[in-house]
Amino acid sequence: MNYQDFIKSIAQTVSMSQKDAEQLAAALTAVMVNEIKQDNAIVLPDLGTLELKTKAARRMYSPNVKDYVEVPESKTIAFKPTSEMKDKVKSTKE
Repeated sequence: MNYQDFIKSIAQTVSMSQKDAEQLAAALTAVMVNEIKQDNAIVLPDLGTLELKTKAARRMYSPNVKDYVEVPESKTIAFKPTSEMKDKVKSTKE
């Protein structure tokens, strides 16, 4: 599903215009990015949790330089689905 299909689906589901649905999606994105930047987890009931994870600094072997390279600490966004969501996805595959 691409972004425009997503917006159309939201608009149809909650009976609003596509413009309003697009504004809603933009507002949700802005709030979520702001909260994650502040290291706050976002809990979405029946869906899962989004949170900022920190990967520790480490050494890795680089075949290009044939030596170990220091990789600095980095941050990434992690999503952990709820057990309900996992069950729903599993049941659709069967």
